[in-house]
Amino acid sequence: MPLEITQRETNGVYLLALKGRLVFGDESIGFRTTVDNLVSSGATRIVVNLEHVHYVDSAGLSSLIEAHRKTKAQGGRLKLSNLGPNFKHALELARLLPLFETCPTESDAVAGFRHETAGPAIESSAAPT
Repeated sequence: MPLEITQRETNGVYLLALKGRLVFGDESIGFRTTVDNLVSSGATRIVVNLEHVHYVDSAGLSSLIEAHRKTKAQGGRLKLSNLGPNFKHALELARLLPLFETCPTESDAVAGFRHETAGPAIESSAAPT
């Protein structure tokens, strides 16, 4: 089964929902190409939803690392969402989990970007005259 990538954008956050196998070959190449195109077009906030990825191999993990590296090199951030227990375990075994920012859901990841954009609240206290 080929890897399906559904791409959408919401408030400047690019969401990539993957479905299928993230493995060596056309699947990992297609994912890399999608991320390369986003980054080269100026995208700096990317969420990769892995809820429907049922298998990943070392080439798939490598493509995630490369996507993270390229996004970071452009001053952006890439988050992984909806990691199933098996996917999370694979990242832990490969000692890659600390490399990625992970969120339980896609909406949590988007909300995290939204809060970062807002920045800290600035209180204004005018001195009485």
